[in-house]
Amino acid sequence: MIFFIYIHLEQTLIICYIISMSSGTKFNFDWPFFGNKHIIDFLQASIHNNKLAHFYIFTGAQDLGKGTLANFFASSLLCRNFSDGKGPLPCGECPSCRHAAKGTHSDVTFLKRPEDKKNISIDQIRDFIKMMNLGSFSGFYKIGIIKEGENLSIEAANALLKTLEEPKPGVVIILHTSMLEWLPGTIASRGQILHFRPVARERIYDYLISQHKVSRDFALDLSSLAKGRPALAAKLFYDKDFFDFHKKTIKYFIQGIQSGLNEKFSLAEELLNSALAGDKETKQGAREIAGDILEIWQTVVRDLILLQFNLEELIINRLAMPELKKINFSLNRLREISEKIKQGREYLAANVSPKLVLENVNLQI
Repeated sequence: MIFFIYIHLEQTLIICYIISMSSGTKFNFDWPFFGNKHIIDFLQASIHNNKLAHFYIFTGAQDLGKGTLANFFASSLLCRNFSDGKGPLPCGECPSCRHAAKGTHSDVTFLKRPEDKKNISIDQIRDFIKMMNLGSFSGFYKIGIIKEGENLSIEAANALLKTLEEPKPGVVIILHTSMLEWLPGTIASRGQILHFRPVARERIYDYLISQHKVSRDFALDLSSLAKGRPALAAKLFYDKDFFDFHKKTIKYFIQGIQSGLNEKFSLAEELLNSALAGDKETKQGAREIAGDILEIWQTVVRDLILLQFNLEELIINRLAMPELKKINFSLNRLREISEKIKQGREYLAANVSPKLVLENVNLQI
């Protein structure tokens, strides 16, 4: 049940929403989410007991479902059944649920870094804060979701901090990040931090077979490639272009580390250009694609090191096993390659041109 309290203060009407859950409150949560049960249980208990934090930080590697779970959480808080104190959450049928599913709910504001910018700017945060201060249009919660919060500029983080220090009733902000250490300590200390963990390979394997009807052999390849990330496994299965890009990245790297300078240059350029050409629908930026390429290269080096110790069962890139077994580099050589890739990722984070980063790494390996 929702109680409305009207307070008049210096000709200003303030509306406070107090949601009171009776002892008979009973929800059936409909969150089709795989993995990280400890976080699901915590959030659902918070809803059931009406003990919500003002600010949540979802942190963990990419493709662990941080954004997906943030959406389920937000939809549940805005669902009509939440105010009624019973029923499935989210119900998927009320106007609020329908708008939330389409991403058009007036009480949910999303914030992310523009594709052509390095950071989330202070102007973006100011607009975000204005939306949070407007209050709920539907009489429930006002929810803000900040994607890739590690991209907040210093000025934007400071502006957000002021809002977090003086939280308004009925406002819930969810920030998700894959780099918690990049968040200012003043921001991190204000939030309820929930750590998303990788899911065991065996569980992803079973999940792909039972829920997505993937063949056993292919499920074995995908569960290895996913590196503990169910969302990545599903994307590799359903997105053929993405899967082909993944295979091509592995193939080009294996070719590159055994090639001369001229071929190294052409391989790096061809890989980045083909990835950009095939990624127009998602509008993924060159920097993000280059980051994905370097991450995949790093896994190949890891696999080559594991093969030195006959640990085939831990290999990530199983689909390239025959090619991997043909490479006979020393451990020192592999460590050097790994270090150069690590440096490349650091240069990428420092805003160096993605094309130059890939070419530079290729030349040095």
